Order: sequence, then C-alpha cells, then structure tokens
Amino acid sequence: MKPYRVEYVQLAGWETDRVGLWLAENEDWLLLRHIPVDYVIDGYVLLAKSHIISRKPTKYRTQTEQILKLKGIKAEVPAGFEFSGTLEMMHWVAQRYGLIEFAEEEESTFFGWLRTADAVHFRVDLLTAKGTLDVSDGQEEPFLISGVQVISFDTDYFNSLKLLWHHKQRLVLRKPSDN
Repeated sequence: MKPYRVEYVQLAGWETDRVGLWLAENEDWLLLRHIPVDYVIDGYVLLAKSHIISRKPTKYRTQTEQILKLKGIKAEVPAGFEFSGTLEMMHWVAQRYGLIEFAEEEESTFFGWLRTADAVHFRVDLLTAKGTLDVSDGQEEPFLISGVQVISFDTDYFNSLKLLWHHKQRLVLRKPSDN
C-alpha cells in the first residue's frame, strides 16, 4: 500500500520548507501535492533530490494528514506523469498544462515555454507577472539544467497567469469591427 504522508522538505539555500503530500519519487526527483499553507492543496511540485538537504517530520504532520484525508484528498500521481529527465518533465508539463514553472532558488520563479536546449543549458520564452512575454534581444544567460531545484504545475497562480496570457492573446488577435 502506498504511504499517505506529508513531507517537509528543506532545499539548499531556501529558508522556507516546501511542504506537500507525498505522491511518488525516484532517485532524482520527489513529487508532492503542494501545501503552501496549513491544509491548502495547490497544484503539484517536483523537487530535485540533489538540492534537498533534509526531509524532516514535524509535530503537525499527523494532523495535516488527518485533515487532508477528511477533505478527501487522494495521494494520486497526475494522469500520464512519469519520471524522466528535467527537460522531458518540463516538456510534459508544458504539453499537459500549457506552461512551465520552475525555480533555481527561493526568490526567483520563472514561467514560460522552453525555447532551446542542449545537454547542459536551456532557454525559455519568459512570461511576466502581467501576462506578457518578456521580450529580450536573445542575449539573456541560459539556465543550467542541473540548477533547476523545483518544477511546479497546476497551481492557482500558474493557472491564473496562463488565463491572463490567453486573454491577452485573444485581444491581440481580435480584429476591430467594421462599424
């Protein structure tokens, strides 16, 4: 039987634990239903194990587990999800959820779409908090694949940005009426 447990995970260089309901893991990644605060479930989070410095139980774990069970929250992996390499999982998230979200450090979360990649680096067309593309001259530094600590998806903020992006795209594509 699959365990039903809440994980409190400390990442290297992060002050705040990432908390979530354990769903699955392999030797490289940990998949959780994200718990940003108290008993709120908000999407999914993949944590790179190479950046995890501790997985610690707390005294609140049992109560959180009990409340999630009472709420009927299931510890189920998203349909079609499989562990793979960082870029492959980012591609899966983009195909399934329409956007990627990742973080290299606690203070910086990036949203967008994979543009190019090689064996070590990748570039992203970034989506701003205003739902617009961050138009750059292509000179931005690429991201290191090994630097990705967190991949998140299907959170409220993630879905809100995606809705805003789609709304703004419809406005741009809409032609003025001939009145």
